[in-house]
Amino acid sequence: MSRERSVRFAIGVLDAIRDEARRAYPYEGCGALLGPSAEHITDTEPLPNAEGTAPRVKFAVSPRDYLAVEDRAEARGLRLLGFWHSHPDHPARPSETDRRFAWEGLLTVVVGVQRGTPEAITAWDLRGPDQSFEQARIDDLSAERTGGEATAQEVP
Repeated sequence: MSRERSVRFAIGVLDAIRDEARRAYPYEGCGALLGPSAEHITDTEPLPNAEGTAPRVKFAVSPRDYLAVEDRAEARGLRLLGFWHSHPDHPARPSETDRRFAWEGLLTVVVGVQRGTPEAITAWDLRGPDQSFEQARIDDLSAERTGGEATAQEVP
C-alpha cells in the first residue's frame, strides 16, 4: 500500500489558479505548476489552451509553451512540477482523457468550475504507465495565514 503524497501550495497559488479558471470559463483553462521540489508548489503560470477542436472539454499545452515555461522556471531556480486545468460544469476529478494524456511524475491538478465559479480543487499523481491516478493531499499555506484549516483533500 502506497503512502498518500502531500503537496504544499504557497500563499496565493490556489487563488491564482481559481482566478484563471474563472477567466477561462466556459472553456478549460490550464497552467503550469512551479516550485523548488515536488512537494512544494510556489508559483503557477497560466498557459493558453491550445486545444483547437473542443476547448470546452479538453485542454492542450503547445510544445512551444511547454518549453518556454520550463525555461522560465529554470531561470528562476524552479522546476516544472505539473499542470492544472479546469473542468467547466464538471467535478474536480480527472477524466479518462486526463489519464490518457497525463505524464508520470508530473502533478495533475483539477479545478471544478460550476457556472463560472471555481469550487473544489484536487491534486492527482500518476506513478506508472499502467497505473490509475492517486489523489494527493493539498496543504494550502494561505489557510495557515488566515487561521483557517491548512490541509484538505478537496480545497473549496
